[in-house]
Amino acid sequence: MLSSASEDRRQQLIQRAGLLTIAVNLGLTAARAAAGFLSGSTAVLADAANSGTDVLATLVVMGGSRIAALPPDWNHPYGHEKAEPVAAKLVGMIVAFAGLATAAGAVRALRAGAEPVGLAAAAVTALSIAAKEALARYLTRLGRRLGSQAVLADAANQRTDVLASAAALAGALGGRFGLPILDPLMGLLVSALILRMGLGLYWQAVRDLMDPAPEPATMAAMRRAALRVPGVREVGELRARVFGPGIYAECKVSVDGGLTVAEGHRIGKRVKEAILQ
Repeated sequence: MLSSASEDRRQQLIQRAGLLTIAVNLGLTAARAAAGFLSGSTAVLADAANSGTDVLATLVVMGGSRIAALPPDWNHPYGHEKAEPVAAKLVGMIVAFAGLATAAGAVRALRAGAEPVGLAAAAVTALSIAAKEALARYLTRLGRRLGSQAVLADAANQRTDVLASAAALAGALGGRFGLPILDPLMGLLVSALILRMGLGLYWQAVRDLMDPAPEPATMAAMRRAALRVPGVREVGELRARVFGPGIYAECKVSVDGGLTVAEGHRIGKRVKEAILQ
């Protein structure tokens, strides 16, 4: 587990990243909505709705991270760390719902027919692609550095927007150059991308909540570390689970039966220190 100081720093970084993500998405929502209404682009309006949903998703991530940092209490003696994958799961649900709503709007536009789209929509969408890609890379680096499932889920959400915006850009240009039907079709593609990502985030969060084991190489390294401790005769049961930024392990070792209980405890502490290293 992280020390109190490390956890405080981790929370500062996550909250700072969340505020930056919200600011970027609010700006993109306003720009996309204006361009979409002025140009009549269904795909760009769908993109704007997705950016608005991203704000809600980031708020969920920030809230889940704050809850996960709370210390153990009488009702949660093992802490609140699972709040992060729960937040990631909620992000997946939010994204999937946005995908379904986007698909419904695109189908309505497809039935009603599409209007040619101006270049303003294309320019705003191209700008959003660059902004979202930069944001996705930043969040991915931070999420991996901190071992935060929730931040990685938010990063994947931003990366999906890059693909969705590229589809929206193709729709806007198609409408401008004589293929207006391409706009609602791209709206459908955007919705499929959003829905796929939402379901993927949801499933990954479910897997994280089921406490997966570390890689076999990591388990072997922990066993070797325990065996190298002086006084350890044998390493019996070794169980571990990956959760967030850490690995939680349980290890049973055999020592000389002639040792005192205090000596056995000292060896056990050295085994713990060896595994932690």
